[in-house]
Amino acid sequence: MVHLRTFAVLGVVGATATATALVLGSAAGAQSSTALDGPPHPVGNGSAHTYVTVGPDGTPTAIGVRLDAAALDGLTSGLLPTTEAYVLDVPAGAPDTVVDHVTLDWNSHGHNPEHGFDQPHFDVHFYLVDTATVESIHPFVPGYLERAAKLPDPKYLPEGYAPSDPQPILGTVAKMGLHWLDTTEPHGHFTETVLQGSWDGRHIFIEPMMTRDWLASRPDLHEDLRQPSAYQQSGYYPTTYSVTWDDAAGQYVVELGGLTMREAS
Repeated sequence: MVHLRTFAVLGVVGATATATALVLGSAAGAQSSTALDGPPHPVGNGSAHTYVTVGPDGTPTAIGVRLDAAALDGLTSGLLPTTEAYVLDVPAGAPDTVVDHVTLDWNSHGHNPEHGFDQPHFDVHFYLVDTATVESIHPFVPGYLERAAKLPDPKYLPEGYAPSDPQPILGTVAKMGLHWLDTTEPHGHFTETVLQGSWDGRHIFIEPMMTRDWLASRPDLHEDLRQPSAYQQSGYYPTTYSVTWDDAAGQYVVELGGLTMREAS
């Protein structure tokens, strides 16, 4: 089931209009942006779901994930590290973006201590390929070694990103892909970052990653996303990234916004 949320947006008025005219004219000039919510998936003691915001002209403007406050409690913990992956479908009937589906991964002890990621954290993979492609990323699948070793042309990734391992075959994670790190960020205490991912010469995901403790602090983060110089497929790509707390809804919001149409080249 798709749930709708609507937000009023004032129409443009003339520069000489008075404050009174603005108020009176807002009803006639009002337009709306609608958020379509995907199906919820249990996470911790709460749930998470995707959403797509649609502008007045019917084009998508943002895609994101909302987590209930309770989703940060009751998560798997213990002496041994565990990863729980939740596949979140995009809302049915939403206009297409370059994102095919989203996975929300809970890592109880983190991973890759050499990169400082050994803190309990969430990975939010916005995949640009379908679930069948992601599932095929496995060492037992014929052709795995050749595909894992094949890197995208640098123009298809934002400048400043580098593979997490100099040997792509060793760095590729089954059912995920090869992670690319933002080398412009200082190496040290990890709270949040945005990674990129590749497989078989393709850019396949954009991944905000954040510690549970940082997310629980109810941040108000808004950043521009660095853009590649070319795109492998046409579609609406994000240009901004934000992590916020929606007090009215009682939800954490991880959003890729500023969706802009790009043509494959």
